[in-house]
Amino acid sequence: MTNTSASPRDLNLPPQPKHISQSEKHVRKIRDIFTSTLSHGVIIFVGMFFAIPFLWMLLTAFKSDQDVFHSPPRWLPYDNVRVEVNGEKLPLYNVRVEDGTIKELAAVKIVEGVGTFVDPANPDEILTYKLQQGKERIAEAIMEVSFRWQNFPDAMNRGSRPGVGASFWVYFRNSLIVAFFTIIGTLVSNTPVAYAFARLKFPGRDLLFMLILATMMLPFQVTMIPIYLLFNDYLGWGDTFLPLIIPAFFANAWDVFLLRQFFKTIPEEMCDAARVDGASEWQIFTQIVLPLSTPVLATVTVFTFLYAWNDFTGPLLFLHSPRNFTMALGLQDFQGQKTIIWNQLMAAATVFTVPIIIAFFFAQKTFIQGIKLTGSKE
Repeated sequence: MTNTSASPRDLNLPPQPKHISQSEKHVRKIRDIFTSTLSHGVIIFVGMFFAIPFLWMLLTAFKSDQDVFHSPPRWLPYDNVRVEVNGEKLPLYNVRVEDGTIKELAAVKIVEGVGTFVDPANPDEILTYKLQQGKERIAEAIMEVSFRWQNFPDAMNRGSRPGVGASFWVYFRNSLIVAFFTIIGTLVSNTPVAYAFARLKFPGRDLLFMLILATMMLPFQVTMIPIYLLFNDYLGWGDTFLPLIIPAFFANAWDVFLLRQFFKTIPEEMCDAARVDGASEWQIFTQIVLPLSTPVLATVTVFTFLYAWNDFTGPLLFLHSPRNFTMALGLQDFQGQKTIIWNQLMAAATVFTVPIIIAFFFAQKTFIQGIKLTGSKE
């Protein structure tokens, strides 16, 4: 009788792990580093398309009036070095005097290319020079990197219509009012509708849900004129915030769909157990479903805030008085003035952008979680 030894394959033994040599580990490590570097490089490159315009706007908000128009443009904000002469701050210039030497003189005024200067060491002596003689520049301003923070209060206090008391602080307040009540209306109206489509069974539920989703295919331009006639002529709500706020208290298709998909991921067994204990649908909705839906509620809040804060068409249709303008409408009105103060315009635009950044970063974790979990299976 012959004894034959069974191979590991015949005995269905698990395969032995393959030994990885040091050279293979080194190659794999280099490949992982290269892949990670390449992917991060692509992300940074794409992100620069969004970061550079914002960075340019932010730095322009700190520039002086003359530095805004400097050619060629420069990133950092520069301003004149100033010296106090007879109790007054005057800009310093490097001026080439008659003997060919360069002296630091303070400019009293410059009119039509002719500058009136004084020597800070001898303020009683007044000197007059042409700034340009042929191709030679006689006087050059002494500049230094300087962030002009005063642009922000100047811009916010000025506004586009300072004569009627409509400053950017008023626009900022109006935008906050519209955004706050729009968020309240969106959450109050959409959550019960989405719960009904997710958990309640009634005749025609799926057909009605499809009809609601079909309204997303209608562009705003189709309904703009009927909505304007309804709110402005029939209800008499023109030049008020009501046409911008009241529609939020009626559910919209996008938020209903987003909330419904998230509600369906909550296990039905939890709701059935609550029903067995005698809980009503309202109690299940308010005490079980809503507390578990913080991520999607934060997502809806962020989306609604971005929409209400950035909305330009709505305020343009219904708001006529400058004191009722929102930030989006006020910025456009400020840009449409005859004389545009670009550094103050960029300062106001920065203030307009900051709440959006703050809202996203504070809700970033729950926002991403809500997007990730919406529509996933149980």
